[in-house]
Amino acid sequence: MLRWATIFFVIPLLAAVVGISDFAASAAHIAIALFLVSLGAFLATFFVDPPDGGEEDCEGEWSL
Repeated sequence: MLRWATIFFVIPLLAAVVGISDFAASAAHIAIALFLVSLGAFLATFFVDPPDGGEEDCEGEWSL
């Protein structure tokens, strides 16, 4: 999702250079919304408890 926010950040920069201000403003608003959603999802991961027995369930998958 952060990749899409970056893409929608670059699009208004290019559109502003070309002179399409309405399209640039719309893409900039989309970029801000996507960035805020991805930031909220990132911060929400700090408040979610990991599942019980997380290490035992994955035994053998990534053994070193």
